[in-house]
Amino acid sequence: METTSIFSIASTNAQWLSARQATVAGNIANANVSSYKSLDTASFADTLADVTNKLELTNANHLTGTRSIGDVAIERSTKNVSLEEELVKSAEVRSQTELNTAITSSFHRMLLMTVKP
Repeated sequence: METTSIFSIASTNAQWLSARQATVAGNIANANVSSYKSLDTASFADTLADVTNKLELTNANHLTGTRSIGDVAIERSTKNVSLEEELVKSAEVRSQTELNTAITSSFHRMLLMTVKP
């Protein structure tokens, strides 16, 4: 069994949150475009599972229908952008980012306390 560092998970979560915020911002920016369909990121659980099982795009015609930002898959929806939903997602991203930062800082402080003489 492979061990996973809390800092590695926090880093992956920060990348996912960054990609999700960029996706939400893109949805908000294109809200007035009638033909634009909203985008969203794959769930964090799916992203975390894919970190070790990453598929590689070897041809532009393979794996169509998905895009990615870093290791985070971006999925196209069939519905138009709802500003209310996007603002809720943006608030969730902010809250999750603050939680990720607090947990990482706590573990960092605990680690420093164990190595201090």
